[in-house]
Amino acid sequence: MDVFTLSVIGSFLLITIVGIVMSRKVKDKTDYFLAGKDVGVLLIVGTLIASYLSTVALMGEAGTSFDGFPWAIFLLTALAAVGYFLGVLFFGRYLRESKALTIPEFFGDRFDSKRLRGLAGLMVLVGIGLYLVAVTRGISLVLETVTGIGGFWAILITWAAFSLFTILSGSKGVIVTDLIMFFVFMIGGSIGFISIFNASGGIKEVFASLANNEASREGLMWHGAVSSEGAAWSSPLEVLIYILTFGIVWMFVVAVSPWQSSRYMMARSNHVAIRSAIVAVVLIPVFYIFMVFAAYAVNLTNPDIAPSENVFIWAAYNIMPTIIGVVMVSGIMAAGLSSASTFLSLVGFSAVNDVAPMFRRRSAPKSAAEQGVGGSRIAMLLVGAVALIVTAVATPGVFEIGYMAASFFAAAWGFVAIVTTQSKRVTERGAFYGMLAGGATVLVFESLVTFGGLELPMILNPALLGLVASLIALIIGTMTTTPSEKSLVYISDLKARVETPSTPAELKVTNRYIYAAIAIIVVVFVGLLVFYVPAMLQTA
Repeated sequence: MDVFTLSVIGSFLLITIVGIVMSRKVKDKTDYFLAGKDVGVLLIVGTLIASYLSTVALMGEAGTSFDGFPWAIFLLTALAAVGYFLGVLFFGRYLRESKALTIPEFFGDRFDSKRLRGLAGLMVLVGIGLYLVAVTRGISLVLETVTGIGGFWAILITWAAFSLFTILSGSKGVIVTDLIMFFVFMIGGSIGFISIFNASGGIKEVFASLANNEASREGLMWHGAVSSEGAAWSSPLEVLIYILTFGIVWMFVVAVSPWQSSRYMMARSNHVAIRSAIVAVVLIPVFYIFMVFAAYAVNLTNPDIAPSENVFIWAAYNIMPTIIGVVMVSGIMAAGLSSASTFLSLVGFSAVNDVAPMFRRRSAPKSAAEQGVGGSRIAMLLVGAVALIVTAVATPGVFEIGYMAASFFAAAWGFVAIVTTQSKRVTERGAFYGMLAGGATVLVFESLVTFGGLELPMILNPALLGLVASLIALIIGTMTTTPSEKSLVYISDLKARVETPSTPAELKVTNRYIYAAIAIIVVVFVGLLVFYVPAMLQTA
């Protein structure tokens, strides 16, 4: 048994122990669903980034970068990161001030609508269920590569590892393990990336070597290696459309998706939520710029890695010193496990809190806190079992399934979520059909593209079609009805709580976060000027 296998076993044992310990601190549904709504900046940042950086990033997007499109992935991510600002300001703060335990419950309370709450809950089950399948498959691929355990057994072990502690501890355990995993993959990834650069002479030498190599120079251009054999995109225009399309899609994902916006519901205050978003909007692009170029730099050592999703795992075994390789593999495992735990918890919470009540003749009494916790645990077990089966039979790659799930939420919830908090004129009918039209459009067209062989022009991406369908249905539904008195009272009261003036001390601390963020962005930009631009100019 080598050290890589031991590191995987250690990761599984660690999260299991945390789950058992934290389960003893769960007293009621607020603890189980929202960690008591008393979480600070560090934990919120940890869970925000851990939920974002899954195996879809460290395997799927890393593979695309290795294939010759590092700038496309980075620019897409930089555009998507703007969603943290939009999300916390126009949606997250309102979620936190509401008394809802889940986002579907918030939608239901906002419009006094059981059917809207049920629809949103079903979307959480479907959309996050898809993403859970993608992440589970990604972790199982790492497990198979490292330990040699393949097929269904790898998937089963992966599922058991993150399901046990998530079911036991709920959000309290998830945010703690997210923080641990956040440090593991940030430290492991950063050290691993530096090792890859150092193996080829350092960052400056890497850019110079890539730029001087005819086979790799094109990949350093903003549009990537569009002329290479088997390239994902065949022209700069296609790459530009891809960056803008998925950049906008992921901006909505970051702003309103359950695995991102629900993190603000746990924050100790609105300023804690805003500060957390500021940190995330800087850390994500900074991490990505190192990740994408480290993945592309592996081409200098071995341009023939297949599948390309394994680029960092191959580098951990063949480029990095053993101890650093172990940390890198542990980081990839950590990213996958933390995301999987978040997705499973959200699915379980919504199943018992939002979907199950639709099938009951009589609702449980409000004080039945323990029944809610027990029900969530059972729901997570059942939904996790379904995800296990789907993962075992699913054929698309990690990248494709993850992007399908992201597109689903961007289209279904994007416009609806923002308008719900910012407009008093929007109605229940508009929100319901806007959500339904966006989600259904994406599912239909993504399924036809992924499974039916349908080919659509890049500009007719299913996510964009879904956003347009959602907006049209939202406008028509709102124009044909008037807001109910209850919904008007609810949003007026919510806005009053959100817009309560902040103290000078709170504003002063938040401003410091903004100044620090600007400083870091300037440093990274200068670094690009120093290392990237000279290499490209020398070979121009």
